[in-house]
Amino acid sequence: MMRPTLLIGLAALSLLGACGEATGPDEWPGSRPIQVVCFTSPGGDTDTVNRTLGQAMEAALGTRINVVNKPGAHGGNAMRDVWSRRHDGYRWTGVSSNILIAPVMNGHNTTAKDWTYFIVGGAPGIISVAADSPYKTLPELIAAAKAKPRGVNAGASATGGVWHVQLAVLEQAAGVTFNFVPYEGSHPSQLALLSGEVAVVLTSLAEQAELIRGGKLRPLAAMQPEPVTLPAGLTIPSVAKWYPAAADAPVSQWLGFGLPVDTPPEVLAKIDAAFQKAMDSKAIAEFLSTRMMQKFGWSRAEADTRVRKSERAWTWTLEDLDIAEVSPEEVGIERP
Repeated sequence: MMRPTLLIGLAALSLLGACGEATGPDEWPGSRPIQVVCFTSPGGDTDTVNRTLGQAMEAALGTRINVVNKPGAHGGNAMRDVWSRRHDGYRWTGVSSNILIAPVMNGHNTTAKDWTYFIVGGAPGIISVAADSPYKTLPELIAAAKAKPRGVNAGASATGGVWHVQLAVLEQAAGVTFNFVPYEGSHPSQLALLSGEVAVVLTSLAEQAELIRGGKLRPLAAMQPEPVTLPAGLTIPSVAKWYPAAADAPVSQWLGFGLPVDTPPEVLAKIDAAFQKAMDSKAIAEFLSTRMMQKFGWSRAEADTRVRKSERAWTWTLEDLDIAEVSPEEVGIERP
């Protein structure tokens, strides 16, 4: 009979072989696969962007890129998972702009300065109801909310997230209060709308695109200064048509992935080259077009500058709206 210690050693060697051999920065990634830990549930923008981007980057890096989902704690669960491992480039965090709220919503101990980012693109927020809803226009929805404060259930992802903040800005501009129902991602909030659990949802155009095309959602307004015209010719009016102040929310959507900022520079350079090659690919162009998303293609210095600026504006907006659980000042984020 083999000794227990020998069995454990053989199991460890077997696991190492299954995962591929570790390499130094010069040989990275070798045959070892990369894992992207996505902070949202499957089916939403962050998940689909990272799965599509991963497939587009695999050939350039010469290894597999696998996406796993680890939602919860406003992104803190996924960030802690990656941060607690070796910062060697084999573990990335699949992110959207919503990840920036983690330090002020649950006291997560890293902020944007601790990460470096690769940003694919984003889409405007759309406030929509089900196709059979009695609300045909945004003013009709607002009138119902005024008649019965907190009587209209409104769904979005994550308390303090981009769509919650945009909903709060709309409430302020229109002088109403919805009954906000948070979900672990945009996809679950849209399912809640279709099932009748909520009466209105605010998620991205990319996430709603297929449901709008299929006639299951009725878009009422785009949460940006300009209207949105869909390929089929349908125009979604800007919220500014009725409530101009609601079009000036200080937060917007972007999606991509991030790594600890102290990842070896040789590794980051290889990731950057593969990212840029993927962003120029037909696969990404078709994906963004189908999802009606705008292409950004920001990486490293440019992405980091934009993300840190967004973090300051966003977290202090949460503080001013009395949504933040922890003051941005306590976690070292300066007021913009």
